[in-house]
Amino acid sequence: MNTSKSIKISLPLAPSIYEALSREASKLRRETTEHIQRILAEYAIRQKLLEKDETERLQLFWRLVERAVEEAKRICRAGDFTSAITRQAIDACLVDEEWKKGYKEYVRDDIYKNGNPLKGPINREIGFRIRAGIGGTIVKGPNGKAATEKVLGSIIQSYTPMINYDRAAVS
Repeated sequence: MNTSKSIKISLPLAPSIYEALSREASKLRRETTEHIQRILAEYAIRQKLLEKDETERLQLFWRLVERAVEEAKRICRAGDFTSAITRQAIDACLVDEEWKKGYKEYVRDDIYKNGNPLKGPINREIGFRIRAGIGGTIVKGPNGKAATEKVLGSIIQSYTPMINYDRAAVS
């Protein structure tokens, strides 16, 4: 699976279908487009439309991201939320040798090496899904855009700090 490139399509849906999928996406703390993509990917897997290695790679991507989101929720439930929740969750995942091994398998290189085009999509997805999964409110800079914090010595080079999260989302 090449997650660094995607094909965009226009897909007309009946309003009732879109609304139903949007409600379900909201319950799962996903954006509607992400939810539709996941439904289609899961269908392709169930129907065996993908090669085995593509299926395994996609499922690995999901497991890595979902594990990071669960770690962020655990940190919040423990009362240890800080503005660096994304970094906290990733650091906690990196202690888990299985997660680290899976991440290395996914990026197909040294996990700390910069410039790997396979790291960008998964790292962005981890950050995005953590924010969605905890109902995080991001810090904005003076220009009104999302602030970023630089990181050294990790698998990520930066993250978006958060000022708060939705307690109901992590319970």
